[in-house]
Amino acid sequence: MTRLHPTPDIESMRARPPGGVKVYDELRRLMPRDRWLLDLLGQHQVFTTEQITALAFDHVHTARNRLVLLRQRGLLARFRDAVRPGSAQWRWTLDLLGAAYLAARDDKPTPRLSTIINKIDKLASSPRLGHLLAVNDLFVELVAHARQNPEHAKLSRWWSEKDCRQVTGDLVRPDGHGIWTEHGRRVSFWLEHDTGTEKAHAVTAKLAGYDALIRETGRHDVVLFRVHSHRAETSLQKRLTAHPAVAGGRLLVATSVHDTHPAAAVWQPAAQPGRHRLADLASLHPTAPE
Repeated sequence: MTRLHPTPDIESMRARPPGGVKVYDELRRLMPRDRWLLDLLGQHQVFTTEQITALAFDHVHTARNRLVLLRQRGLLARFRDAVRPGSAQWRWTLDLLGAAYLAARDDKPTPRLSTIINKIDKLASSPRLGHLLAVNDLFVELVAHARQNPEHAKLSRWWSEKDCRQVTGDLVRPDGHGIWTEHGRRVSFWLEHDTGTEKAHAVTAKLAGYDALIRETGRHDVVLFRVHSHRAETSLQKRLTAHPAVAGGRLLVATSVHDTHPAAAVWQPAAQPGRHRLADLASLHPTAPE
């Protein structure tokens, strides 16, 4: 018996706006927070309502009202799995006018409606959607923590997988990269989000890639692995500790599980005792830059 996959419920532009795309009509109505959100979506593709609330709003009701307004104006599109209404979060991404605004700002050609529709459809149906949202969630939690502690914490860099490739090339493919500072302690890190499908040889290959990246670039970023369970973490720790680049001190690798807050003392460095806060990891690296 063939298993049928539900069709996503998608709300986006399906017809070109009367009179064509007019970004200038929207500029006077875009608040600084709207522009920031559009820029983030241009870089990181998709967020849930809860993630957007954590990024930029104090109340989910306020966030929903603003997001619905931006959708009605053609700046944002939303989608979710086709299940009973109210039981699934909306996911938000750029619609035609949102993408056109970023293109105009960056002096790029105005995107075609068919291109945007195809992009939204692919994103809504992608088997990697859950992985992408989970990767974004770590950075969202850091931004939210910094919003609550603006004098002591800051996420000063947040790169997507595509951004990372500009530095790492084909040596390794991180899911993300960030620079996190808290109480004066600063750590630069690569993120590997494991959903439980990674094989032992794949993890070993990644470590070899990060080791090669150090030799080619001189970077000494911490490598973070987020795994789905404590059992998986224990198994991964054994493989990490045995790797020559980790045992020899060239790589600092730390692990945690998905349901922990990334800023907290949840990171277990391979071959070192105890769990540490994210900002404290850099001080454990024998070759960490000043």
